[in-house]
Amino acid sequence: MAVKTIWPIDHTCGHHADRDLPDRPADRRAGFAEWLARQECTDCWRASNEGDEQDKAAWLKAKRAEEQTASEAWSEQYRMPPLEGTERAVPWGVRCRHQILTNAYTALVTEGFSVKFSVLS
Repeated sequence: MAVKTIWPIDHTCGHHADRDLPDRPADRRAGFAEWLARQECTDCWRASNEGDEQDKAAWLKAKRAEEQTASEAWSEQYRMPPLEGTERAVPWGVRCRHQILTNAYTALVTEGFSVKFSVLS
């Protein structure tokens, strides 16, 4: 007796598809087919999420610019030495330095996190 690998799926968007699921373990195919039935089909999902990549890229670009401005202002305020490197590395380094030092200050000073050192003998 052959194990069933092709499952009929009726998606929530109203489309029907026969999915071949040989890469799934046999005991999990029915559950995966049920999960697929609760989703939109691939074409409808792509159509509804088409603009998301552009929105994400624009949001990330704005967030990075905001972080960079805050990092540069912080560097000036606390008189941090200028960093050297490539055109891309310097802004990244300024942002990383700001994040690391402000997080360390928060953990060690503001929240009172104590660090215990032990000497191994």
